[in-house]
Amino acid sequence: MSSIVLFGATGKTGLALSKVISDKSLELFAAVRPGRNSGLLESFGAKILIVDALDQDQVRAALKDLNKDSIIVSLVGGRHPEMGTRIDYPANKNIIETSAKLGFSRFIFITSIGSGDSKPQLPKVLKPILGSIANEKTKAENTLRASELDYTIIRPGQLTNEEASGDGVLTAECILGSMSREDLALMIMRCIEDEETIGKIYSVLDSNKKLDLSWVNKH
Repeated sequence: MSSIVLFGATGKTGLALSKVISDKSLELFAAVRPGRNSGLLESFGAKILIVDALDQDQVRAALKDLNKDSIIVSLVGGRHPEMGTRIDYPANKNIIETSAKLGFSRFIFITSIGSGDSKPQLPKVLKPILGSIANEKTKAENTLRASELDYTIIRPGQLTNEEASGDGVLTAECILGSMSREDLALMIMRCIEDEETIGKIYSVLDSNKKLDLSWVNKH
């Protein structure tokens, strides 16, 4: 298999996925924002690319010399630590458009339930908290779908930091559920390894884990 280029590698899901990739002895290029600690990624054997995805020139510089058969995976989201703005749309737009221009083909994008046509699955109680975030992720999804990249979009719901249960499920149905980040990493790897997932959009959840919204009232 060709190498994997992972954006969002230093987050909890990114580290879990990097461990899975390492266990399979696959070549991993981990894109790391300037100033972030890459020690654990390096211990997994990852080759570090220093890049702020909000800067399209930095994205191009990081990707231009890599094998174009590499699979791009983006977990990028959240707020920029210095600027305070959400990066879900602008950063992923840079990654998607640059990947397409440079001649990459395979792109796996992790967003969230509530994005795109799964918007009705976002519970009413969560819309004030997550609605605007899902809208940004939807714009990024639409950019990817409009590109010529061979995409797969994965929409997890609630994520926990528990160990993998092995009960993760990929489904074409729009379903809000819960799962561990380690199980999500296993589902992403399944998509990396299976070309039948190209052009598909999946919800992903643990078939035996119940959704816990008790935190909402504490928000």
